[in-house]
Amino acid sequence: MSPNEETAVKSAHDVLPEGCKSDPASEEQLKNFESEFGSIPLDYRWYLLNCGGGVIGSEWIDGIGELPETHRKFQKGKDEGHHSLTNFFPVGWDGGGNPYGFDLDSEAIVTEDHGFGGIHREADNFYELLTIKGLIKRVEQDGDG
Repeated sequence: MSPNEETAVKSAHDVLPEGCKSDPASEEQLKNFESEFGSIPLDYRWYLLNCGGGVIGSEWIDGIGELPETHRKFQKGKDEGHHSLTNFFPVGWDGGGNPYGFDLDSEAIVTEDHGFGGIHREADNFYELLTIKGLIKRVEQDGDG
């Protein structure tokens, strides 16, 4: 994300009501998570460190407290044949119980729909997801006129 986008995300997140957001992660918490589950995509890592987690539209983005369980649950589902996503970093579950997160090959946000089937692209990147879900309004990129 650009600095302007980061500012917009932080400002929008900060005004969420209590109960609709979780506390930011510490660098130590992030490193502990990464030692078990691997690297966190950079935009999401910034979000965890500066915002935490919380409501975006009708969905919840995991904070560092929920994230390990999400990764364990996803891996268990994958081992049991419920998920076909590969090279995927989950950040939460939608209202239908479908995992959503980063396609690590493209940085796009995708979900795997177990009701209707298929893998669906939700957004081209994390910032676009936050915009589509209504947390923030799109800001101009640095240098755009």
